[in-house]
Amino acid sequence: MRTSPADDTRLRPPRPARAIREAALTTAVAIGLVSPMLAGCTDSVPTSTPSTASPTPTTAAVSTTAPAGMAADIPEALGQQVRWQRVIDDDDAEIYHVEGVLAGASGPIVVTGHGAMGLDPETGETTWSYRDPEGTMPVTGYGVVSAERAHGQAVLSPDGTRLVLGLSSSTSNFATRLVGLNTGTGEVLFDHEVTGYAIVSERAVDLHIQVTDHVVMAEREVISLEDGSVLATLPPDPAVVDGDRQCLRTDVGSCESFWPGSQGGHSTLILDSTCWSPGQTATSWCELTLAPDDDPTVSRQVGGFVPIDRSTGDAEGQSNVAGDNLDDVYPVLTPPVLDGWAIRYSDADAAYASMRDEDADPLSLPLEAMSLDALVSTNDAAPVPLGTSGQTVRDYGARTLAVAGADGKPGDAVVFDPATRQVQGVDQALEQGTGAIYLDALTVTRSGSDLDITRPDGSVALHLTEYDARIEHTDAYLVPAPGVIVAVEHHRTTTEDGKTDESEVVIFGVG
Repeated sequence: MRTSPADDTRLRPPRPARAIREAALTTAVAIGLVSPMLAGCTDSVPTSTPSTASPTPTTAAVSTTAPAGMAADIPEALGQQVRWQRVIDDDDAEIYHVEGVLAGASGPIVVTGHGAMGLDPETGETTWSYRDPEGTMPVTGYGVVSAERAHGQAVLSPDGTRLVLGLSSSTSNFATRLVGLNTGTGEVLFDHEVTGYAIVSERAVDLHIQVTDHVVMAEREVISLEDGSVLATLPPDPAVVDGDRQCLRTDVGSCESFWPGSQGGHSTLILDSTCWSPGQTATSWCELTLAPDDDPTVSRQVGGFVPIDRSTGDAEGQSNVAGDNLDDVYPVLTPPVLDGWAIRYSDADAAYASMRDEDADPLSLPLEAMSLDALVSTNDAAPVPLGTSGQTVRDYGARTLAVAGADGKPGDAVVFDPATRQVQGVDQALEQGTGAIYLDALTVTRSGSDLDITRPDGSVALHLTEYDARIEHTDAYLVPAPGVIVAVEHHRTTTEDGKTDESEVVIFGVG
């Protein structure tokens, strides 16, 4: 790994010896409040020489924690300069590779092939780290942004204070270790092994988890995020047959049952998601089975949720970062849930009756944003009207939920920000130039030698850097995090004969 300020003065600490794998070791070993890599670092741009001391090799997981502090707000505006730059060697054996970068409660979090580490939003230096001798593995096939960003290897709680990592088990091919971390300090909260369904399918994985602010549901176990204790064990899911999900309804057509997404509400679990078409139109209706996370045996079915628009390429488990169309791989329509909110028809009974009409137009039905917690009476948040449309879309990396206009033009979308409960048009947000809706509309793009943050019309909002022709850009995205907005870019350097020489992930701290 190496860190540099914006002028690209680079520092590379020595690589510690690689940990030796040993079976069934799950105890994290705290080795101090400050990592050797952080010795001598200032509180602004890192300029000091790192310590040459390497951690002692260990067969157990290694955790370096940081003291708890006050978290900064997520910036409302992009800023006009690159404050710092962190370059991570994707071939480093200690990291294995970078799975993705997420926004924790105190700053950016880098999920790696062997764990995770928190970054200081002011400098980009490591504040805490967790490294396990076992490798990370998927715990969800599709879900919210935190799962997609980390390729399913980790899931954040809706409030961002807890991170659940999936790790391979040395005891069973069909077991997964779940390790819970405090995203502010890196403290290991629990290490729990779960045996998941053994699934052989292109759209499913061995284990499906869902996280609220208080629990993680792993298959049918409900586990405390504070200490890993099993709070409840639900009966077998009747919709799961031979490791795959089947719709149990016989009174509707084109019915599909989906694994619930990787995040529920702040205090609400989603036990099932079933979608179908009430009439002759495409699938346009979803029913969620919801339960309070402190009593998951008391559930209720709530219909009227709007499925994601498959044509956008942003369905849960899909990515449009590189222009991929994974519709055949992840045919997911289940409603997106973000910060505990989903989009629902304002008058569900009237909407269902209207859809049964052969001439029904689902795009003409009024919609609202609805808190899942309010539906199970864990809060009293009122629905937020969104106007008329029926195609739910969501940008990859979004903190917002968007509803496309009838003609599908991005600029006509109405966007809901769960954090502020504000509704705004995309064009209006772009003109304003601040806020979550504006930041969600930005992308990181490579054009020739230039790497830029760009607006939807292609104009440059901020120039990041220039690369020579031998550096091949693979993917990039923007992560608004507490204290800093980071642009994450992955590239490969090729030699003159066309062979890959080095793979790196570059994180730009913008402000």
